[in-house]
Amino acid sequence: MKTITKIGLYGIIGGAVAFLAGCGTEKIAVDYVMPAKAVTDISKVNVAAINVKANVKGGLAGSNKQNAGLVKQLLAMRLYKEGFYQVADDFWSNPEGASELEKMIKEKDAGHGYATLGAMGQGSEKVVIDLTLDLELDSKPVQKDMEYTLKTVPYKPKQVKEGEVPVSEPDLKATQVQKVKQPVTVYELIAKGTLKAKFKGVNGKDAPAKYENTFTITVPEADRFDSAQPSQLKALAAVVTPAVNGVVADISPYKESRELVAIEGGDKRVVYLLNAKAFPEVVTVVEKLEVIDKANFADFENQGIAFEAMGEFFNARDAYAKAEKANPESLTAKEGSKRVANAFAGKKAVKASGAKQNKDTKFSK
Repeated sequence: MKTITKIGLYGIIGGAVAFLAGCGTEKIAVDYVMPAKAVTDISKVNVAAINVKANVKGGLAGSNKQNAGLVKQLLAMRLYKEGFYQVADDFWSNPEGASELEKMIKEKDAGHGYATLGAMGQGSEKVVIDLTLDLELDSKPVQKDMEYTLKTVPYKPKQVKEGEVPVSEPDLKATQVQKVKQPVTVYELIAKGTLKAKFKGVNGKDAPAKYENTFTITVPEADRFDSAQPSQLKALAAVVTPAVNGVVADISPYKESRELVAIEGGDKRVVYLLNAKAFPEVVTVVEKLEVIDKANFADFENQGIAFEAMGEFFNARDAYAKAEKANPESLTAKEGSKRVANAFAGKKAVKASGAKQNKDTKFSK
């Protein structure tokens, strides 16, 4: 593989900047592993032991046995999705190997697979998560003005050669755009209730730590209206999911995604490259600017964002520290430093809990 010289690298970057000069500001999604909010030691939590009591009333009440199963499944799935517990932990950590697999599945009696979620690497003390759902769930038809955009494209005769069949073509320059409102019947989802979460340990003790919280259930704005009568399970999942996410954030390290934007005020090449998600190039350009003492606080902030996007939080911390030194009043640098500090705490919490590393939860440094 040929080595790219400094001049060659700057030529590539210069060409990229010229190409990207017309690009607008792009949002940059960054994922973080965050520490649990309420419980610092969850090493004894057995997520296979999730008990749910459901009391749902209203036009979309459904079966409470089915409702309880859905809430349990939502919590188990979310914990699994976060990468903290892995179904495979129960299998691969078994010294007897695949010969015991069928026996283990029968003992778990899961049915849907989620109840096998990771008891391995935990203490012998069995800690149960108790959830109690009290909810009124219904929907009603309502009249709502929906806004539409109507485009009218007129046609005009197309010039043709003598003897050819006359045809017409769209006259795009004469396109008319009209905003109209049309009353339509939609279904509004109505939910009012609570989801209570509590740890229950051996002999009724609070273990591994005392935890109890109540989450108010409301309808997320994105799920409030539907063009058709929502199904019972779809409606229940929509309104309960935010509360379940709250439980996960309380008791387990969890992933959180944020959208960052490039900071104006520094070298324009850095901004263009960051908007194009050319993160290694951003780092390189800022390093070169720093060598010749041309990097300002905005450049270091953008370098910090690039490092965050690549998951290099230690380097991001150093970049934000340089930004704060260059401009002690910079809120962007202070917020960036706080984000990466939380990211460190999240990784530390996952490590301390004994969770096994996987592709979604990386424990670098």
